[in-house]
Amino acid sequence: MKKQAVIYFFLFLLGSFVMAQDFLSWQMNDRYFTAQVGFGFASYRGELKHNGSIQNEISNINLGVEARLLPKVGARIEIGRYSIRGHDRHAPDSSYAQQRNLSFSSTNYEISVQGIFYMKKYAGAYYKRHKVDPYLLAGVGATFISPTAELAGQQYNLYDLQTEDTEYSRFTMIFPVGAGLKWKINPFLNFTTEITYRFTLSDYLDDVSGNYPQNPGPGADLLSNRKDEVGVINQEAYDQLVAGAPRGDQQDKDAYLFLNLKFEFFLPPGLFKGK
Repeated sequence: MKKQAVIYFFLFLLGSFVMAQDFLSWQMNDRYFTAQVGFGFASYRGELKHNGSIQNEISNINLGVEARLLPKVGARIEIGRYSIRGHDRHAPDSSYAQQRNLSFSSTNYEISVQGIFYMKKYAGAYYKRHKVDPYLLAGVGATFISPTAELAGQQYNLYDLQTEDTEYSRFTMIFPVGAGLKWKINPFLNFTTEITYRFTLSDYLDDVSGNYPQNPGPGADLLSNRKDEVGVINQEAYDQLVAGAPRGDQQDKDAYLFLNLKFEFFLPPGLFKGK
């Protein structure tokens, strides 16, 4: 039911977005729709993140369509693919987390609807727009997660193994908030720099949230508790990392961040109008 509700929700938003053009004033019926393609860097925040760095390789791509609805308000639909990772080896030396020795990587997909709030008023025609156009954004969406971990050179799907002996949803709602700058390149093209933080309703982006399982199944017994792979580096922590003890913090939900570069193309007028 949850999956169906998410699908119906976004179909409704998609239909509402396309019909929004009927509410635009005649002054904006020039080229108020744009298509966007972007790429950039990702960073996740959760139990297995131990520094503030952003991944140093291209780790997300996205496509979107945006409409200018009011002089200072726009709306955007965006889909994307991104990769995130984390590892306890980056935790402080001899810490609890370093003794825990968990890790993950994940390639996920997302869809969102975002409201764009421009700092400057619409100039009256797309080709008269500002050379630099700052904005804020906020939205709602969903992401599908796929946490994996490596053992002996092979990747394992952590969701299937149920490393905490619990089944969680691989879909979660997301709430993007961010800011950006649009730079006018020519009458039909913008270059955009944007940073966006995605809050989520899940603590399982990294597959770490609850407690160590009492009776882990095959595979989970090796990937759920990995303290022995590094030996004893913190005796107190080593003794605590046992069945029933916490693996993570259920009260602190995971999140992720994008730092993106985008190209935005103004679409021909009337492209979405019925005949």
